[in-house]
Parts: sequence; structure tokens; C-alpha cells
Amino acid sequence: MSRTAAAGAGSALVASGLASGHSATPRENDLEALVDEAADRALASHDAGGLAVAVVDGDDVITNGYGHAFHSEDVPVRADETLFRVGSVSKVVTWTVAMQMVDMNRVDPYAPVHDHIEAVQIPETYDDPITLEHLATHTPGFEVRGWGDSVRDPAYVRPLAESVSTNVPTRVRPPGELPQYTNYAAALAGQLLADVTDRPFGEYVSANVFGPLGMTNSTFRPAPPGLVPAEDVSVEEVVSFYSDVAPASGLHTTGADMARLLRAHLNGGVVDGDRILSASAVNEMHRQWYTPHEEIDGMAFGLFERSRDGTRLVRHGGAVPQFASEFVLIPDDDVGLFVVAHGNEASEAKQAVVDALLERFAPLDSSEERLTPSGTPERAAELEGRYRSVNTTDNETAEKLVFGLLTGDPIDVRVGDDGRLITQQGDTTDEWVEIEPLVFTHVEEDSTLMFRTAGGDVTHLLDGLGAYEKIAYHEQLSVQGWLAAIATVTVLTGLLGWPAARGWRWLRGGETTPLLSATRARWVAGAGIAGLVLFVVVLIGASVAVASMDRPTLYNRPPAWFGAVFIVPTIGALITVGAAGYAGRAWYREDWPRLARVHYSAVVVALAVLYWLLHYWNLLAVRMG
Repeated sequence: MSRTAAAGAGSALVASGLASGHSATPRENDLEALVDEAADRALASHDAGGLAVAVVDGDDVITNGYGHAFHSEDVPVRADETLFRVGSVSKVVTWTVAMQMVDMNRVDPYAPVHDHIEAVQIPETYDDPITLEHLATHTPGFEVRGWGDSVRDPAYVRPLAESVSTNVPTRVRPPGELPQYTNYAAALAGQLLADVTDRPFGEYVSANVFGPLGMTNSTFRPAPPGLVPAEDVSVEEVVSFYSDVAPASGLHTTGADMARLLRAHLNGGVVDGDRILSASAVNEMHRQWYTPHEEIDGMAFGLFERSRDGTRLVRHGGAVPQFASEFVLIPDDDVGLFVVAHGNEASEAKQAVVDALLERFAPLDSSEERLTPSGTPERAAELEGRYRSVNTTDNETAEKLVFGLLTGDPIDVRVGDDGRLITQQGDTTDEWVEIEPLVFTHVEEDSTLMFRTAGGDVTHLLDGLGAYEKIAYHEQLSVQGWLAAIATVTVLTGLLGWPAARGWRWLRGGETTPLLSATRARWVAGAGIAGLVLFVVVLIGASVAVASMDRPTLYNRPPAWFGAVFIVPTIGALITVGAAGYAGRAWYREDWPRLARVHYSAVVVALAVLYWLLHYWNLLAVRMG
């Protein structure tokens, strides 16, 4: 959609000084042309239906819409009216309100949050308490929780207090030790706000942020009517994701409303005379609150730091199905950006516009020389190996398998002959040079990674704030896949071979009868095999049954009885222990033929491997949340 067409539809406005009849300056016109070109190019190059853009540059404010509204091809995007889902950019509002509580001295960011939260019993796993500072910097030490974060129907959305108090994630490390991004941290902060103010989260935000700032179209309601303007389409028909943790991912807003939030952050907490934060609180929110190392971009209060050739950004991105957004502040330059898009390639379209704007306000120096190492990295051999996200390695529920299979590639690390550290993640290869022990800077880009140790061993890789744990060879998915395949074939030789051998003996007239101990042993091993087969059958059957029910999806909120499905393999694993005892007895007594002992032992070992894999992925006596 061209700039002219958008303006004709009422989508564009230059908000700076409108009340006084302000006319656009050459600088504003130049910036608008840049935004128009970037947005038009993004929509033409990617499968995205619409975009909204807001840019604040000092006193100049530009908001504009491009393309069409969500599932409404005849309705052009209007920056001041068209609703978008912004996913995790919702957290910007949540952390702004949390800082408001700090600003009013109602919450001490360094005090235990359990002093204020009434709805949730936080596990006392470690001596050090969790504080608001830890929540805002994603360092409380919780495992990542996916269960309960979203539902497929707005009717299933629970009160926030119920959502955060159900399936409370395990505390897997002391607070402040390692960053791990979670929705639960923001959701818990939202409940803290609700308990402190004795008002529902959305109600408080509407009265104390949206109202004063004039964000009249912003809401945390799960299914606002304006999201799909088409008269013949309802929200429920085209949306299958509804946030069950609104402070983390439940905001619906417009480009013009987000421009006002940008202005508040860049103007000392004030917009058009209405204040939501003191100037000192805004500065507090934007300063660095956490970093794992002085060379690594860290966290402001709920916002991520990002360096671009010396320019410091604080930002937050967001994405939910069919929507993607980005909120960026350059505090030192009084610049703020907000971009949101919808469509199958919303993330790509959004990022194309963001990149074009950042090249304007924080350009990268392409003339920098490529760094070269001065020698082999310290502890080079110890650094090499595969590192998997702590979202998987530190998860103690059945979600571990979901995170392991579906949420990001591991990082493979090796050291080149010239001393460069080389990382491979999916199709992306990067090279790094050590600048101090265990700290590396990218040979071309403005980024840093580091390694952490425990007990003298290298245990974790931190790629920015992304934490990855070093895993053993047998923990690699490819290795486990081959183990599972070989073990399955071996088990099948018992499942099919023992009955076949018995039938063959019967056909031949029963010349030989196996020892009673061998028969019993095979029945026990067969029961272990049956545990695996029955588990697969019951799991599939129960999943189909839950899918046919009028309830939240199996992954988002499994019924309480679903955990009983995992009792089946647990019993099978215990039976396999008995089968191993029979194998040991047979070798000790040597009363079976050697070939029978070898085959039986191979089947039992294969069974043990399969049950070990279930145990590794938390599928035995599973904790559902």
C-alpha cells in the first residue's frame, strides 16, 4: 500500500505539534519517505498482510499503517485504529507498571517478592529469595514453563491468579545465577501488581497507564472485537492463540498508542502533561540491571540491551501466531521505534522495517577490519562440544521433550587451526576471537559470547543472554535416535522371535522344551516390552480423547488424569529391572544355551536403553507441571 493511499485512508499522521498546526519539516518528510519505502518493500517481499509503524525522533512523531487489517482485506491499516497483537512486547507495559510500583515506594525491587504476592506459594528451594529485580532481568532461576501460557479459545482464559498458581515451575538454580527468558517471570510480576494494588492487572493498567497516556485502543482483554474488523468473520474463527498470562503476551494495541508509550519512555515519563513515571524512574528502568559479563549486552529493567557500534539500544520483541512486533528505545538520542506486522511471514516483514530504521538511527560501521586471533584459546579442548538450551536441559517436566525437539537448534563448538572459535547453529556458522579467558567477540559483528565453569569444568555457553548447557555425546538427539532405532529392532527380535521359536518347536513335535527359568524370564521381559507398546497405545488414545473434548488443548492445559498415562512405562521400567535379574541369574548358573543367554541379555539391554530414554525426557512417573 503506498504512502498516498494510506494517507487517503486516514492511516498516517504526523503527531508532533498537531494542535498548533505543525507542518512537516524536511527531516520529517525524509523520515516518512524512509518508513514508507521500507514498509512497502517489506510487504512486497514477504507474505504479510499489514504493518503499523511508529517512530519518535525527539519532538517528531510519525505513525502510519500499511496494507490491510487482520483477516480484513478491504480494511486498510490505520495506525490510530487498527488493532494488532504484540506478543511479548506486552511485557514492556508490565515492566513499566512494575517500575511505577517502585517509583511510588510500594515495592522494593530488592526485597523478596513473596512479601507481596498472596496468590502464589513460591517454592523455597534456595536460601536466596526471588526479588522483582530477578523477575525483571529473567534471572529468578525458574525452569521454562509452556503449559498454561495460552489456550485456543478465549472462554478458557483463566484469572491471572489461577494461571500463575497452577503448574508453578520448579526453581532449578539460585536467583541471579543465570539468565533464562520465561513468560512466567512477567506473569508473576503482573500478579504481584494485582496483589499490591488489590485490583486486577488489566484494570490497573488501564487506569494508570493507558488512561493517562491516551492509549485509548489498548487492552489486555483476550479477544477484543476490533481485532478482526470484517463483519463476516469472528475472532474465534481465525485466531487459535489466546494468552493465559496476559502480562507476558496478552496486549492488543495500535501503532499510535505505542507511539505514546515510546514518548513516555523518552520524555521522562510524561506525555501531553500526564505523568506515569518520574524522570528518575525512567532512567532507572533504562539503566543496566544485569549482565553476565561487562563485555556482554545485558538487561535493563525488563528490556534487553543491544549494542550497535557504540549505540546502546534497549528493546523487546514479541511474536504470537501470525503477528510479530518490536519495541526499541535509543535513550541517549531520544529515539524510539515500534513496528508490528501480521501474516504468515510477519516476523520477516517486521524485521525488514526495523533493520531499515536502525540503519538510519544506529548505523553499523561496515569498514571495521575482521578480527584475527593471536593464538589458541585458553582451555580450547574443553570448550569443544555440543551445547543445548537450558530451556531443555533444566526442565523437570514432560515439556522437556517438546523444548528439546521444537525450540531451537543446539550450538556446536570447535576451535579452528588458526585459533578461531567456530560455532555452528543450524545453518548459521559464526567465528569468534578470544579477548580474555573464556570470553569471545565476533570477528565481524558487535556481539560477544562467554563460557561459564563450575567445579573447574566448562558447563555453559552464554550467547548474549541465551544460555546453553554442555551435553554429553549420548545426550545428542542424533545419537539417541540411533540408540532408539537399534534398541527397538533388538526388542522386536524378542517380541517376535520368542513366540516364533516356540511355534517352530511345536511344529517340529516339541523335541526340546526350554528351561522353566528361561520361559519365566522371557515372560518378564515380554511384560517389559508390553509396557512400551501399551504406553504408545494409551498415549495416542488419551491424546485423541482429549483433542475431541471441549476443553483447552492437551499441551496448553492437560487434564489432571492425563499424568496417569505415564504410570504405564514406569511399571514397565520396574519390570525390566526384574528381567535384568533373570539375565544375571542365567549367566551365573550357565543353565541356558549360550546363544539364548546372549540374545536374552541383548533384549533386556535394549529395553533398558528405551526406558532410559523415557527417563531422560521425563516421561516416567511424569510431573505434568
